[in-house]
Amino acid sequence: MMDLSAYRDIFIEELNDQLERMDQSLLALELSPSVELVQTLFRAAHTIKGSASTMDFRELSDLTHEVEYALEWVRSKKPEITAQLVDTLFRSLDAMRVLRDQYVQGESFTDFRAVVKEIQDMIHQPALAQQTKSPVIQSVESNLFDEVLEPGQQMFSIRIVLSSDCLMKAARYHILCKRVEDVCGSVLATSIEKQGLDEELGEAHYNEFVIVTASSLDQAQIESALSGDSDIRSVDVGPYVLATEEVAVTSELIETEMTVSKEKSDTSVPLQEDKMKSTQPTVRVSVERLDHLMNLVGELLIDQTSLADLSRTGARKEPSPVIQSIGGVSDHMGRVIKELQDGVMKTRMLPIDQLLNRFPRLVRDLSQKLGKDIELVIKGGETELDRMIIEELSDPLIHLIRNSADHGIESAEVRAQQNKPAKGRIKLTSYHEENHVVIRFSDDGKGIDGEKIKASAMKKGIITEEQAARLNQQEAVHLIFEPGFSTASTVSDVSGRGVGMDIVRSQIGRLNGIIDIDTEVGIGTTFTIRLPLTLAIIKGLLVNVSGRVLILPMYNVAEIVRIKPEEIQMIQGQQSILNHGRIVPFYQLCDKLQYPRTDRKSKTIPLVIVRSVDKIAAYAVDEIIGNQEVVIKSLGTYLGAMNHLSGATILGNGKVALILDASYLVSH
Repeated sequence: MMDLSAYRDIFIEELNDQLERMDQSLLALELSPSVELVQTLFRAAHTIKGSASTMDFRELSDLTHEVEYALEWVRSKKPEITAQLVDTLFRSLDAMRVLRDQYVQGESFTDFRAVVKEIQDMIHQPALAQQTKSPVIQSVESNLFDEVLEPGQQMFSIRIVLSSDCLMKAARYHILCKRVEDVCGSVLATSIEKQGLDEELGEAHYNEFVIVTASSLDQAQIESALSGDSDIRSVDVGPYVLATEEVAVTSELIETEMTVSKEKSDTSVPLQEDKMKSTQPTVRVSVERLDHLMNLVGELLIDQTSLADLSRTGARKEPSPVIQSIGGVSDHMGRVIKELQDGVMKTRMLPIDQLLNRFPRLVRDLSQKLGKDIELVIKGGETELDRMIIEELSDPLIHLIRNSADHGIESAEVRAQQNKPAKGRIKLTSYHEENHVVIRFSDDGKGIDGEKIKASAMKKGIITEEQAARLNQQEAVHLIFEPGFSTASTVSDVSGRGVGMDIVRSQIGRLNGIIDIDTEVGIGTTFTIRLPLTLAIIKGLLVNVSGRVLILPMYNVAEIVRIKPEEIQMIQGQQSILNHGRIVPFYQLCDKLQYPRTDRKSKTIPLVIVRSVDKIAAYAVDEIIGNQEVVIKSLGTYLGAMNHLSGATILGNGKVALILDASYLVSH
């Protein structure tokens, strides 16, 4: 038997793409039903079924076969796109994702027969199924039928619906056609022939069909002759009127015009099909290969920095033409390496749309579960971010969306009392700002009441009454990030968010990000997250502390200032400084890192004001050296837990400099 393990990774990648395509298409179908979206869903399901079957993944293949069967039913019968239909397809999609995860992890597969039955029941449910149209017989064809019709005969339309438990429906259809011919004398046309496809018809095509016949019997006699079969659920006989060519053509034109008109009216709703058509061709590249390229670029960057240092040193000691030539070569290498670095960085970048596209489904499900009408607006999905950061950003955004839907957006009744639109709105916007990516998350809900936050925090013992009295509104709102604040009772007592906000802060901190909150009671809340473009190569601020060169990431450096020793004040038992009217805790960085202090020769103290997530602190250093791009190297596990360090880098002089973890410094 052929070894399929070599194709496993390709299969999983393709499966993920197709599942994502189905998810987006289903969301679009619910908003704006169209033939194109149904076709997209059918193609995706057909692809998954074929790939899963090739990989001998029978569980997924069998489930997807039922989904494909249901979509073919939708495509051929064109029923109304109801909430029940979409919900059933979404549950099927969720089941396919579960099977995928179990396949990847090597676990036993869940039995999804209940989902299969739900699909089958949906197809056979009369309320959902639109009746099969009678075959249209043109006047040209009717001339032939005039020769068939005998005196006293008239044409009838016989609509037959088979039972859901009928086996071999295609065979039963042919048997019934023969029975009609025996009873009535001839079969002039059938709806199955009208629906004929190039591919082999599936069983779904034979659930319901219409047979046109000519007979001298009356309606009651025909119904009686065809009834009594356990495989038949219903028989409906009525007179059949020939359609003229003019009527048939006019009907077709009207139907076409209605379709075009509907498509034009729905142009405001972005279709996933259009988005897929505009997608640029791509090549799949292993992440390990990209990481290897990035490491090589990092090594080149270190060598170029060393060459630049040597050139500057040589120019000072011996300004010869050779040294000047080396300097020119170094500058050219620097430009080339910069372009190479940017190119490799772009290969690691993904549009944040890959992350944000997961959330419309989440908001839809939350709306149904909470009984609230909520819409999600996404802007700036084309903004690119390092794929590693995108993966780590998923959980924080999910927490924000859940808490906004549950605790931020009010019920329709409350919103009506406050003269707000019944439909709540959550907005996700992303854009570039200098060397950062900004993600702005906002809602038009009830906002966060700082006083209620303080009261709840005191009740839980997070802060004392004395501490609460010193907090302003902005500082009180930031208490939602404290561990232990997010308990169930707290969430029901306060008007803001609660669940998992400490996780949001810690995750954003690990990404060297910053988060701000802007809220107004009764109006809404906005969370602004600022993240670095990448975590592989950063611009760092080099400082001298106790004779050691240390590096602080520039995106965590809020400001660099110099102060006089007398500007340091003792406020509430903590050394602090005033910075733009704000009290900022003050520390000696050497004390924080347990390095020995050195004698200070200058009359002023150089300070680096460091910010991470929602916290800020000022650190005294011996000297500000400058900033440069550095390559982050992992310290590995040999040194043990070094929480205050995020890595190390090699400087141009060949020495190792440690990179400080700003989020750990300001939090401990």
